[in-house]
Amino acid sequence: MKAQCSMLVSVAALLLQGGVGAQHFSAVDRPSPTPPKTVWSNGLAVVGTVLVDPSNRCVIAQGYVNWTNGLVELFACGKEGKTHESVLVLKASPLDMNIGLLLLGLKAVSRPEAVGMWADQRGPELNLWVEWERDGKPQRSRAEEWVWNERTGRALEKTTWIYTGSVVENGYFRALSEDSYIATYWDPWSLINLPLACGGDQEALFINPKTIPPTGTPVRLVVQVHQPSWWERFKKRLFGN
Repeated sequence: MKAQCSMLVSVAALLLQGGVGAQHFSAVDRPSPTPPKTVWSNGLAVVGTVLVDPSNRCVIAQGYVNWTNGLVELFACGKEGKTHESVLVLKASPLDMNIGLLLLGLKAVSRPEAVGMWADQRGPELNLWVEWERDGKPQRSRAEEWVWNERTGRALEKTTWIYTGSVVENGYFRALSEDSYIATYWDPWSLINLPLACGGDQEALFINPKTIPPTGTPVRLVVQVHQPSWWERFKKRLFGN
């Protein structure tokens, strides 16, 4: 695993040097940073600003609740991202999270063609969990529970999210340029996208005020590779999806 880690960090560095991808709106391009060193401790890999847990196949990032109401297009961004429309702000780097997901063996299959456009919602499936404390007691919730679908009049249905991997454009890793992690409104520059049809509706999704804790509440975001149940595997073999 440690050898694989070093190799993937090197690959990530190469990916930042060039390539082309989907069209997107302009953003402030920042110089590509040096890929982080990976430090191992108690079975966990510390990759820059994130933790990678190979045993539980997850990447963990620290952050906080950004808003408690309003329209959203992102579930999580960084402090230099579109914070005016994101549920969470993470104290991390998209580059570090992407390397962590690569370490877990993920490979993007498809990504949105443009903002709000995604014809083929396929790829590695992820479960997103948010952990925090209330009155000194640990709490845990699926990310979907914090997002309200105005079209259906209820919280998002339980779903997996899709690793789409962002894109390198004009020599810049666009998840880093945009400081974008997880999009609820389809975005080719985000690392992860919501595969539900409402992801193509810019005015459908809002923060769920019934479930989200107060603004500024510290959280841990756990991005975990989905492990299909025997029934899910059976249905996929039987029906092909």
